[in-house]
Amino acid sequence: MKTTINYIILLISIFLLSSCGSQKVAFFPTSEVTYQSYNGDVLSLRVLGYGGNENSAIEDAQMRAMETLFFRGIPNSSLSNPLIGFNENELKRSHNNYFKDFFGYKRFLTFISETTFIGGQKQKVIATKIDKKSAKQDMVDALVVAVDVFVNVKTLRKDLEDQNVIRKFGF
Repeated sequence: MKTTINYIILLISIFLLSSCGSQKVAFFPTSEVTYQSYNGDVLSLRVLGYGGNENSAIEDAQMRAMETLFFRGIPNSSLSNPLIGFNENELKRSHNNYFKDFFGYKRFLTFISETTFIGGQKQKVIATKIDKKSAKQDMVDALVVAVDVFVNVKTLRKDLEDQNVIRKFGF
C-alpha cells in the first residue's frame, strides 16, 4: 500500500513539474543599430540589446547587429544595402542549415572581434511571452544594454560566399 501511494505521489510530481514549463520571452525585434565606423574590414556598430541579465542582453545585441547587417543594411554607411537580401523569412528558410548553425550554435561570435559594454538599465519593454499553450504581448522588465560591436565583415562575407548564401563578388 505504501509503495502505491509513493508511486501516485511520484506520478503527480512528474505531471506538475512537466506542466510548469519555463516561460520564454521574445523581445520585439527593432533595429536599434547605429553606425560608428567601417575601415573595409571591421564594422563598428552601437547596438541596444535586451535580456533578463547582462550576458543575454549582450548576446541579443550581437545577434541584432548581425541580422541588421544581413537583412536591412546599415544606414549612413557603405553597407546601407543588406549583405544577404531584404526577404529575411525566405532567405532564412532557403538557407536554413546555415542560419541554424550561425545563430543557433552561436557561430556568429566567430565574426565579432570585440564587444564593448557601454551601459545598461532595467526598463519595462514590450515583449511576447511564450509558453506551451499560448503567446501574448505584454510589458516585461528587461535589462536594456548598449554595446559597441565590432564585426569582421571581410571574413563574414567570405564565409557567406563559401557557404553559397551570397554570390562571390564579380562572378
